[in-house]
Amino acid sequence: MSKINWEKDYQREFICPHCKNSKLRLHGSNQKKKRLFKCFCCFKKFSESIDINLQSMTDVDTHTIWYVGYKVPHFICPKCQEEEMSYFTITQGKKQFRCKSCGHLCFDSIDLTQSNLSRYGQQNSIVQPFRFEDNKWDLRAINPCCTTKNSRFIVNFQSIKLECFRTLVKQYAYHLCKLNKPSGTVDKHIMGLRAFSRYLNNKNLTFNDINRSVILDFLSSQKTGCDGLRNRLWTLRDFFRVGNVHGWFTINQDIIRDEDYPKVIKGNPDPISDVVREQIEANLHKLPEPIARMWFVAFFTAMRPNELALLKKDCLIQEGQHWKLVWKRKKTNDYHEIPVTRTIAKVIQEQIEYINSLWGADWKYLFCHYHNLSQSDINHPKLKPVKKVIPQHGTPLQKAIVCLINNLNIRDENGELASFSTKLVRPTRLTQLFNQGHDLAVVSVWAGHQRLATTSTYYTQVSCELIEKEAGHIQQALFNADGQPLYYESMPKSFWENPVSHQLELSGNHINTPIYGYCGLDLDQRCDKFRACYTCQSFVAVPEKLPQYLKVRDELRNKEAKALTSGQDVLVEQFSRQADQLDKIIASLQEAA
Repeated sequence: MSKINWEKDYQREFICPHCKNSKLRLHGSNQKKKRLFKCFCCFKKFSESIDINLQSMTDVDTHTIWYVGYKVPHFICPKCQEEEMSYFTITQGKKQFRCKSCGHLCFDSIDLTQSNLSRYGQQNSIVQPFRFEDNKWDLRAINPCCTTKNSRFIVNFQSIKLECFRTLVKQYAYHLCKLNKPSGTVDKHIMGLRAFSRYLNNKNLTFNDINRSVILDFLSSQKTGCDGLRNRLWTLRDFFRVGNVHGWFTINQDIIRDEDYPKVIKGNPDPISDVVREQIEANLHKLPEPIARMWFVAFFTAMRPNELALLKKDCLIQEGQHWKLVWKRKKTNDYHEIPVTRTIAKVIQEQIEYINSLWGADWKYLFCHYHNLSQSDINHPKLKPVKKVIPQHGTPLQKAIVCLINNLNIRDENGELASFSTKLVRPTRLTQLFNQGHDLAVVSVWAGHQRLATTSTYYTQVSCELIEKEAGHIQQALFNADGQPLYYESMPKSFWENPVSHQLELSGNHINTPIYGYCGLDLDQRCDKFRACYTCQSFVAVPEKLPQYLKVRDELRNKEAKALTSGQDVLVEQFSRQADQLDKIIASLQEAA
């Protein structure tokens, strides 16, 4: 028998029982002449004979013995797609496996919930018939605005302990459904009332015990933020109002007051920076085309994520040589339209052809959901389209852009790895339109807002470049014909956009006076003082023209003296008035300097 070379023949053959790494090396021998091995990962030493402590579990159905760490052949990790899955433990009667490559944990089976049935069956669940006495309602049976896109179409009243209060909550929920309130709004109201019912049950209170002190104590007991408290108050106030109107009960309407609501902290928008956005757009061609089209449509139109998900194939309308996009907005329950370029129209047409090639007339939406999006490959080779509306969370666009950022190491202006959310697309586009010079009213109409304050507060952010530009305009010294400061904001809009169009550079002769400066009149307004600009209230003087003003003033004084010698009284008056006005302008400019 040949001699064994432990250092060469058995390298990386042994696994450390502590760190599970295969970096054990021969390290010598102990007093009992047993070979010692050392792990060069955790630096622990072991002899060649160790205690065997294998954790196992016997499957009663198949009579299979599962050992912890046992690698299951042909079991591919659903996250990293590596064949490194091993038995880990058993939880709630289900075997749990762990991937040795990425550490992902998964069960051998899943619960047959409504969400899982919808996901893996690629079909919407059957609408359950409505019965008022049931404690579980399918809102799709009574609310036409409730769609299968929102997973919260099932509401449960079982957790509302008080029987009489539960009946009132059901009546209120039914009232909201008849008003065609979105399922998310109905669910939010029921959550608030469920919290109030828990409070009443814990305090051993009945519905008749409700008064203002009870409401204040309930608010103080809520461990939630300002938004949560506002939602609780909003729900209770509307619930009491509706109950009083319909005669379900009688409660003082002053039980909840305006001062009870926490102060609203209006946050500024947090759009995607231009540095990150430009990198994303430069690499969109690396993503699957249907997902890249989601970005183009969503960004150009600045539509909300749920509006993109419910955008229909007939949204594109041609009027002559122009195109426009029309879609129904779920939040405001109205139709909104904006003009689109031919490029965007072509993108939408390509997406229509793609969807029609998949399902034809069986699918009415422009976009669909996808399974098997990769977290490591931006090409997403196993991408699978499914006939399902894009969900509210974990959208394909969200996952694809995040994958793009992580794999291409896209960084922001501070050198940090960029973050992305589909909710940022809307404020990013509106901020871009505003910084490009479009009027706030135009940006607000593009967004479909009813108030300009909504656009300016939540969706537009003034960039540093725009601040510097406007600050330069504001700080620029302007003076009128009397030498008084002239506010930049009082000038016509055409002056802001193109000051050159208002510039005055008129040469003079022995009668006419050279004119330097700007005209403050609108371009389409008639001028009645041509060549008498220095005496016109619409004349605008600027500091950089001070040398010319001094020269023109001296020339006017010389002309005035010659005209006085010649006895030309009309010219004397004309030259004198212009020179006097220039004296005022020059004095103001010299003082400002």
